[in-house]
Amino acid sequence: MGANYDEACKVDGDCKEANAAKCDSGTSKCICSDNFFRKTTATECAAKVALDGACKVTESTKGQCSVAETECRHDGSESKCLCKATHYSDGSACQTRIGPGATCAVHQCVTNASCNTTSSLNKCQCNAGYTATQTGKPTMCSSNGVVKVITLTYVVSILLSMMLVLR
Repeated sequence: MGANYDEACKVDGDCKEANAAKCDSGTSKCICSDNFFRKTTATECAAKVALDGACKVTESTKGQCSVAETECRHDGSESKCLCKATHYSDGSACQTRIGPGATCAVHQCVTNASCNTTSSLNKCQCNAGYTATQTGKPTMCSSNGVVKVITLTYVVSILLSMMLVLR
């Protein structure tokens, strides 16, 4: 008869659904085949969505987009698999945005920067009121030299400090 998604299996042939034809050796359960993702509303697998393809924001799975560094989000009137904010689309893949001083083309620079195409150099430069701040790769442009990023580690350390003060 065959096993459904997330049911026990021993080999790939044990899985019933065509798109869930892969038996995960770690869990011994049927999982989605490559290029497919598990739909959250059912125990079935659906084909992953290409870059700029229509997707469903309501799907809680992060695996519905087929291209690395993409996410399903609203783009005007529809939802699409789009590059994350830290990346730009080269038409077929998502590339890391370019920092200040690096050679660029339009729409490739980090947030708060633009590609200076008025010279023959075509280099990313921070927009007016922003300065380059080395916070990792690539260098970011931030207001007053401060990148406003809150990490979980930072939040946890503040909460622990507050707890100690309240004791």
